[in-house]
Amino acid sequence: MTAIQEAPQTPAVTRPRIGFSTNIWDNPAEIVEHLEFLAGHFTDLEFEIAEEAQEVLFGATATEYEKIVDGMRQVIETHGLDLSVHAAWYGPHTDLCSPDEDERSESVNLLRRAVHLAADLGVTRVTYHPGYQSKRSNPVLLDVLRSSLDRLQPLLSRTGILLCVENMGANRPRYVVFEPEEHIALCESTGTALTLDVPHLATVHLPRGDYKEALEAVAPYVQTAHISDIKGFDHTHLPIGEGDFDLWGSLELLGSFGYDGAAVVEEFARGHKPEDYLSRALDFRARWEAAGAEAGA
Repeated sequence: MTAIQEAPQTPAVTRPRIGFSTNIWDNPAEIVEHLEFLAGHFTDLEFEIAEEAQEVLFGATATEYEKIVDGMRQVIETHGLDLSVHAAWYGPHTDLCSPDEDERSESVNLLRRAVHLAADLGVTRVTYHPGYQSKRSNPVLLDVLRSSLDRLQPLLSRTGILLCVENMGANRPRYVVFEPEEHIALCESTGTALTLDVPHLATVHLPRGDYKEALEAVAPYVQTAHISDIKGFDHTHLPIGEGDFDLWGSLELLGSFGYDGAAVVEEFARGHKPEDYLSRALDFRARWEAAGAEAGA
């Protein structure tokens, strides 16, 4: 008797999930209320420690801090959020590549506070910026950055937090721009991962003509992604639809390389309202999810 053969199953389509960052609202002091508001629209969120939120969080007494954390945990649990934390990136003590030992030590300590917050919240990913250029070569900067990360390894091992370096973009000469192979070497040598800022990658690699190759190279190391629109190669994060960047195609390509995590609308540009970013993101997500459902049907 011939066995009945089952029809081959079509592999599920891998697609990133569209999310949103708290930094679009310029980090208001009402941390818990702001998170609750965004949780009404998105399951994938990024909490960014910057500006007012940084001042409130790190200026709080122990009792005040615990109240904020308890409120955030309740929002996370109630809404089933996939939340990541973005460490402080602006102002003093945000240069993990600093040639000044005191500044670098303080920068490590500030990142350590972000890791502690993530652990307190019960989330597992922390995004960080590598630091600034100071007219040194990338190999030197990578060595310094590795040394900074080494100081955090005991805490990372104890808490299970995964650090994710964010790739920087063009047009901002102060920031360190690593090549894809340098990001890969950093991740592999430190056991960390990558927060892929898609517009940042585009501003560097679209002009070179190797954008697809760069995206494919780093995709296996991506644990969080940032998205927005841009015009041409300009490093200005616009509401989706305000530029001419093929974000849809980029996310499809990233999905084809196996990434199915959060793609968070992040960073704002002057002249646009937070509501612009929110409404455009919700519209994009609706179309994106509808296309995904159709492809997987």
